[in-house]
Amino acid sequence: MATSRHKFITTTSYSQCYPTVYMMTYGGGLVGGDLIHLSIDIEQGVHLVLLSQGSTKVFKARSGVRAAVCAPNTTTTTTTTTTTTTTQQRLDVSVAAGGALFLLPDPVTCFRDAAYHQSQTFRLARGASAALLDWYTSGRRARGEEWAFAKYHSVNEVFVDGVRTARDVVLLEGPGVGAGARPAQTHTQLPPRTLADRMGPYACYATLLLYGPLVEDIVRTLEDRMQKTSVFRVREPLDVLWSLSGVHGDSGGRVVRVAGKETEDVKRWLCEALSGLVDVIGDEVYSKIFV
Repeated sequence: MATSRHKFITTTSYSQCYPTVYMMTYGGGLVGGDLIHLSIDIEQGVHLVLLSQGSTKVFKARSGVRAAVCAPNTTTTTTTTTTTTTTQQRLDVSVAAGGALFLLPDPVTCFRDAAYHQSQTFRLARGASAALLDWYTSGRRARGEEWAFAKYHSVNEVFVDGVRTARDVVLLEGPGVGAGARPAQTHTQLPPRTLADRMGPYACYATLLLYGPLVEDIVRTLEDRMQKTSVFRVREPLDVLWSLSGVHGDSGGRVVRVAGKETEDVKRWLCEALSGLVDVIGDEVYSKIFV
């Protein structure tokens, strides 16, 4: 396993009240075996907008022998990789009272046979605010890679004043992984369903967690939209589906789930749903998020 370097770019032209930081990886993406651990402490009254520059691309580990340089001024060595190893990302964030985190990256895109695991933990003080977006796509559809990755595992946990109010887990496994690798049963059974069978016709899924006073207007707007939404049977799947639910022990916290046939469909929906952030972080900052 190798520790992957992360690069951070802080913008200077935006409002000083809301610093904007872009998370970037070297080489255009992550490969099997990469490990990233990021820890952030947001102090009282500090507001942070955390973005990514383009989607997080996850490649599988290449099999065979490849060159690797471990450190400057050292001899180049070779490593042999024979199996797909998991790419791992871990994010730990603490937000003090009056602080805010707006985590709004581009989606994760896993390429064919890639395995990805992320764990994100957010510890909020009472009175802190957060908009936390976690979303992923089906893969490189232009190259015929739709739900062709080996594994996608995402865990998001939110604690408010030390009490866990939300835990969201997504586990997607391709054929031959996990439950799909179980021996065939002797009795007659239905043909196994692929990941594409289970996830289609949608190609992008998003989870958005909202907390705190700075997103109260957004929550109220979404609740009004949900009240006006009718439940009815349709002949064809809708382009976008979404839901809104509360969280345990926090009357103001909400979880939004979105599914779309296209990534752009989900992006447009999120851009409209979160447009109330313009009044919080400013139009100049918000215009750089869903582009």
